[in-house]
Amino acid sequence: MTSALADQLSRTMAALHARGWCDGTGGNFSCVLAREPLTLLMAPSGVDKGSVAPQELIEVDAEGTVVAGEGRASAETLLHLEIVVRTGAGAVLHTHSQAATLLSDWCLANEERSGSLRLQGLEMLKGLEGIGSHHSRVKLPVLANDQDLARLSAAAGPLLAGAPHGLLIAGHGLYAWGSDLSQARRHLEILEWLLEQRWRRLLLESLGQLKPQPEGIKAVLLDIEGTTCPVPFVSQVLFPYARERLDGFLRSEGQKPEIAALIQAIDGAMMSDDAVTERTYLTTPTHVERVRFLQSLIDHDRKLSALKELQGLIWDQGYASGALQCPLFDDVAPALRAWRNNGLLLAVYSSGSVKAQKLLYRHSTDGDLSDLFSHWFDTTTGPKGEAASYNTIAAELGMAPASILFVSDSRNELDAARSAGMAIRFSVRPENPAVDPGPFEAITSLEQIAL
Repeated sequence: MTSALADQLSRTMAALHARGWCDGTGGNFSCVLAREPLTLLMAPSGVDKGSVAPQELIEVDAEGTVVAGEGRASAETLLHLEIVVRTGAGAVLHTHSQAATLLSDWCLANEERSGSLRLQGLEMLKGLEGIGSHHSRVKLPVLANDQDLARLSAAAGPLLAGAPHGLLIAGHGLYAWGSDLSQARRHLEILEWLLEQRWRRLLLESLGQLKPQPEGIKAVLLDIEGTTCPVPFVSQVLFPYARERLDGFLRSEGQKPEIAALIQAIDGAMMSDDAVTERTYLTTPTHVERVRFLQSLIDHDRKLSALKELQGLIWDQGYASGALQCPLFDDVAPALRAWRNNGLLLAVYSSGSVKAQKLLYRHSTDGDLSDLFSHWFDTTTGPKGEAASYNTIAAELGMAPASILFVSDSRNELDAARSAGMAIRFSVRPENPAVDPGPFEAITSLEQIAL
């Protein structure tokens, strides 16, 4: 087994050297020989990697010390070990190609100062394990070079779990890895191809021969009812649950300062000329009148901020007791996780209160998904049918509206979002009251959205 692995590693190094990816004595390459104790099979440092015979390879332990063979281990062995331990990789390959070296420097010096290089929209992405569509977008981490390899390895460690089987060291080159040597070589070749493509595109763009690639969608803004969960859950489960418990909740909790403040706001609405109520109360409403008023609002699906807050508090108790659980559509959780893994920002914009939104995603049939979202918006941001609300959301997210995709089952909301400049999709789900997408692109699953 060791002899076969040594033969394979020797041939792999020769093939990569022939492609000009590790000229001179550049590059370093390793395979896991054993896990317990951890032992790597490597080429010795300072030799031409195109002509290393299998018997000339060395074995290195978990401390980077040579335990078998002639020659010394590269200082970069520490980074190999960090990658193997953190990712479970079976092989790590490091090259010094022109594309990897140039792009890694460019990335830290130019507009992509975020410390990662974006690769997207190319069929070859599907050669990376876990990528199933050319619409995918990956971010290749880029680290500043450091001659202190222990410090460099420590800096790389936290980035490895989310890396697309590779990372760049600025001005130095590419590290790629895989479960075994064959997969690591495939990942290296795919990433080198993608880097070469990006380098050449940048050159053509600078010469005016190609238009710069659009930034694309950076965030997904989601409605809830009829988009990620069935409409009946809200109208037939949540609303009746709150309606039935309003009386008892206000009687038992009404003396608490936060509830008393909500009651005061409700009484104010009842005694105003606002269109939210069919009659105006001339004196402070009684408890019974207050409850009937709120139940009427629920029955007619009429909005009042104080009622939303009350409903959220009642639902909080229901979720905590296990009486309530949100049935998300089957495609929702996988899509949310995939988008987050691809670096997209996720946000919610719903007519329900932010508290209610968080409760719903915290207590879903797919577990707690609330951590996948970074921003939450309700109608305190503005009416969902007005373009200004979506401009406000874009400003809060720190993005151009064109970088945000809004998904909803309401054509009125989509029209407002499109007027603000957002990309849009019309959600068609079972039991949705509106199924005609009109001029909008319709989807029946979040998995149909290619980002």
